[in-house]
Amino acid sequence: MISGIYRLIDGSLVQKLRLDTISNNLANINTNAFKKDIISFKQVLTMKNSSTIDFTPGPIHYTGNKLDVALDAPGFFKIQTSRGTRYTRDGSFTLNADQVLVTQSGNPVLGQNGPIKISGINVSIEIDGQVVVENEPVDKIVVVDFKQPQFLKKEGFSYYRYRGEEKDIFPAENVRVQKGYLESSNVNPTEEMIKMVETLRVFEAAQKAIQCIDEMNSKMVNDVGLLQ
Repeated sequence: MISGIYRLIDGSLVQKLRLDTISNNLANINTNAFKKDIISFKQVLTMKNSSTIDFTPGPIHYTGNKLDVALDAPGFFKIQTSRGTRYTRDGSFTLNADQVLVTQSGNPVLGQNGPIKISGINVSIEIDGQVVVENEPVDKIVVVDFKQPQFLKKEGFSYYRYRGEEKDIFPAENVRVQKGYLESSNVNPTEEMIKMVETLRVFEAAQKAIQCIDEMNSKMVNDVGLLQ
């Protein structure tokens, strides 16, 4: 019976991990370009690398902001940060005080010539990522993809850090940059709520089983002295 409790405890921990993952997905329903985390059967058994990222693109929605851009194909924008190069699909860009194109957290968006400087009023971002200012091309937004996307790790602010080899990063193919649009989260709230209810039921069942075994063990210990 003791070994049975251990297995039930392991099962409860797995369900708690699954519940935490689902809760985080639901909390980011309105986060631009958020990618939900999932737990596979193999990972549940090993309790290692507990979650993976579902990179399925989210739906895009119109904003009308001329500096908002969305990718309707695989790929990531390349961002310069104080911690090194990071990657994102959140195209909610703006200009800082130096007229450099930056993310909402203030980090420069990288073009083929480095951070993109925009000196002018009439700005357009073309479907291939070309940045045009006053009818003159000034740079092209870099969009990359990865040979092994499983090495992308979330870092907050919709950023990813790539822990693979540099040679596995390459220019994204068939890039289509949609100006005036943003990518939404790929979390399906109905699907996640169903998963949450299922997880809670399994967790509660495991807790009741643990309680039942504990009561049986307690009864055996207390009653053994009454045996003649």
